Amino acid sequence: MWQTKSSRRARVGASCAAALIGAVAATALAMLPARATSRAHRAPREAQIASPLLGDLLTFGYDNARSGDDPVDPRIAGLSSAPAWNDDALDGVVYGEPLIYDARAYVATEGDSVYAIAARTGKVLWRVHVGTPVSRSIIGSTPTLSASCGLIDPLGVTGTPVIDPTTNELFVAEETQLPGAKNWQHVRHWMVAISLSTHRELWHRDIDPPHGNNGASYYIPAEMQRPALTLLDGRIYASFGGLYGDCGQYHGFIVGVAQSGSGAVQSYEVPSRRQAAIWETNGALVSPQGDLYVSTGNGSSGKGQSFDEGDAVVELSPSLHRLGVWAPANWAQLSQSDADLGSGGPIQVPGTSLLFVAGKPLSNASVGYLMAEGHLEGVGRGAYAGSVCANGGAYGADASDVLGTGSGARTMIYVPCENGTVALEIHASSMRFDRVWSASTGSPNGSPVVAGGAVWALNWSSGHLYGMSPTTGRVFVQRSTEPLPHFAAPGIGDGMVVVPTTTGVEAFRALS
Repeated sequence: MWQTKSSRRARVGASCAAALIGAVAATALAMLPARATSRAHRAPREAQIASPLLGDLLTFGYDNARSGDDPVDPRIAGLSSAPAWNDDALDGVVYGEPLIYDARAYVATEGDSVYAIAARTGKVLWRVHVGTPVSRSIIGSTPTLSASCGLIDPLGVTGTPVIDPTTNELFVAEETQLPGAKNWQHVRHWMVAISLSTHRELWHRDIDPPHGNNGASYYIPAEMQRPALTLLDGRIYASFGGLYGDCGQYHGFIVGVAQSGSGAVQSYEVPSRRQAAIWETNGALVSPQGDLYVSTGNGSSGKGQSFDEGDAVVELSPSLHRLGVWAPANWAQLSQSDADLGSGGPIQVPGTSLLFVAGKPLSNASVGYLMAEGHLEGVGRGAYAGSVCANGGAYGADASDVLGTGSGARTMIYVPCENGTVALEIHASSMRFDRVWSASTGSPNGSPVVAGGAVWALNWSSGHLYGMSPTTGRVFVQRSTEPLPHFAAPGIGDGMVVVPTTTGVEAFRALS
């Protein structure tokens, strides 16, 4: 029988540490003291990282390790035969993963609205409209762009928001048209803070990186905020890439702003002439030492030219100073072939200091890489490479899990391959991995989530939800859904599997 939120709180209370030792390896890693900006002087301090200790989904993938693993909610044996509810009249597409907190689902739309929905019934409890979404026609009128750039119309909120349960606030990044203006010069990106207690906007501010709307730098409408937000030590981080089609003059950026909304905006710009987007679905990964990792897409440099951090993994301090970078030896070929390493973001391998990342294929198959956190060794050095997707590439975000305990424990990474979920077993001692299964039926190509003893993923091409065995990949449940946005990931909690759709959100009831 499904436990209520209050009963889960009681259950987790005194026995929390013992009950979760094996199951929350990734979360425990993510909550170690954070590292100071200087490697020579590391001041121990508690990293403020959203954590699923009560089964809540506060940030994409449940934690800043981006594990995609809910260690608390009970076993899911099946789903209701039809959606328990369907809110298909929201004001825009939902691209972000639905967040679940205190018996509510929180979703943000391309209509620039944030909704709070009763998780069990689907009743819309409140809505905060944070701005004016930007039409594709306005974006297309920007210098270096055209009417064919991008797929989303209008553009509002695309990345997954983040919740801070200590302040009861939700943070969301939006693209907006400044009041009273309807031209490309007045497009901006704002960070917005919303009180979950009063349901009111607390503050908003411009988070566009410096030097925008300059042909020698970048145009603001050419930048798109796609990745999930990251909350760490009182700062919120948002990453930027470009529009579908790699249109126009843009750069990969990550920016950081104080949770209070005050102070300067910090930023890091990928040093390419253009492109090198940060467009990973899961947002910046936080390592056990408190540094941030992002992956980039194809840059503008090619064979015979200087490395520009395109198709790379970049390590950044909390103040967004670059600490390290890694790229495969064939980075130039990847960039020239539009084979983005950054179509998937880095993920922490549970219980280790290793990172895993995989992206688009160069030809027919996708390659994944293992590397050591804090020891990125530059171009072509210090990483293990192995085959991941048999056909096509990996798009979206991975998930992780530890199966079993003790000497028989198996560390798994689940990858959203274009033709269906693939499971990799990680062998940390020898720094390698093996592909052990692919989904037994269908093509669940969306970002996977591990919850209730199963792996869950959507097929955003056909509109289906799949539940798979984490050990064999056998599909034991399949449901049709409303049409889905690209790279969609379900949110799971409070006995519900909540699915983002092109018209809103729907939910299936989990059966024990």
